Amino acid sequence: MTGDIRLGPIATAAPACLLDRAASRRVAELLTPADVPRDVLIRLHDRIGIETRGVAILNPDGSIPLYGIAANPDESEPRRPTTAERMRAYADHAPPLAIEACTDALSAANLAPDRITHLVTASCTGFVAPGVDLAIIAALGLDPAVQRTHVGFMGCHAAVNAIRVAAAFARESATHRVLVACVEISTVHFHDDSRLDRVISNVLFADGAAALVVGAGDRSDDASRPTIATTTARVIPDSDASMAWHVGDHGFEMTLASDVPDRIGAALADWVDSTLDDHGLARHEVGGWAIHPGGPRVIDAVARTLDLSDEDVAPSRAVLREHGNMSSPTLLHILQRLQSANVPRPWVALAFGPGLAGEMLLIR
Repeated sequence: MTGDIRLGPIATAAPACLLDRAASRRVAELLTPADVPRDVLIRLHDRIGIETRGVAILNPDGSIPLYGIAANPDESEPRRPTTAERMRAYADHAPPLAIEACTDALSAANLAPDRITHLVTASCTGFVAPGVDLAIIAALGLDPAVQRTHVGFMGCHAAVNAIRVAAAFARESATHRVLVACVEISTVHFHDDSRLDRVISNVLFADGAAALVVGAGDRSDDASRPTIATTTARVIPDSDASMAWHVGDHGFEMTLASDVPDRIGAALADWVDSTLDDHGLARHEVGGWAIHPGGPRVIDAVARTLDLSDEDVAPSRAVLREHGNMSSPTLLHILQRLQSANVPRPWVALAFGPGLAGEMLLIR
């Protein structure tokens, strides 16, 4: 067994092509059934407040062939791709994003690829084997004996699950170095559906990746690196119908009830306070907060319940505004901002997914 388990520098990656708000509205108008009033699409874009989001399947000319969207909207012939077509798009676009983030994470940690003993990947937006993990091993030149674990289909909080697994491997030996990679291509699951929750998901979700190395501190300069104090989890009772993610014939189908922010808010305070108390902390002593932006109302609910200031939730709002909801990598994008800004620790990271289930990461 080892002592402190530390997080290396977080590296992030986003697609080269960005969908701004105006372009997002044009895509939504093409993909949303005619019985949905177009002013609803305008209001949703304004309310969610995303200015840009990375879309890996978007071409530089603005076309999205997967959905039959041409560079000139007037020439578009919108289509509903099958799940098989969407999985092929995931297989094309997920590995390059993950490899970019992993390459940068190793460089930032000043680690040679052969130092990596374990690889933990997380993704919920695609299924393919050989998968992203083997693509990372080949591209980075990791040891063929590297031990692989995949955290699959857990949704937006999967970064915490992946870090928990990585920390367990790191505790086994001071020589273990665990590379964690989260990657999602959420935009292969745009819906052609009049249901409001699925119209919202078309406006909210985006693509991205993030990576970091987890290991035991073994050098004097490790003392300044963030330490994993604990991870905790909470399943909210009787909330199965509030958020779900099912595989359908035309992509993965999202269910997102309007009561999600309220249910999260109601379950949050006791859970967060008891976790902090176990580590001799109170809310006002937390230096940085990373709140997964399931949407602006989720951030609002967490801020209201925990009495957080606008400054506390500014990094979470900024990532939502600039990148959208990238599912599992999003929390790491927020933590990377806390790292880069040298925000005083401790930090609390909170994310929520189907269940409803919440995951919390306390960093000191």
